[in-house]
Amino acid sequence: AMQAPDRSGAATIAVEPIPFEGLGEAINDRLARAAAPRDKQA
Repeated sequence: AMQAPDRSGAATIAVEPIPFEGLGEAINDRLARAAAPRDKQA
């Protein structure tokens, strides 16, 4: 579900806050990982 926005080439992707309860904890973890800096692949 997050691959399409990532591939769009957008400089910024906005996401509404998700409560840290139940599934929200896993979703927020995934969002944090997706937002983390990463090396550019050649």
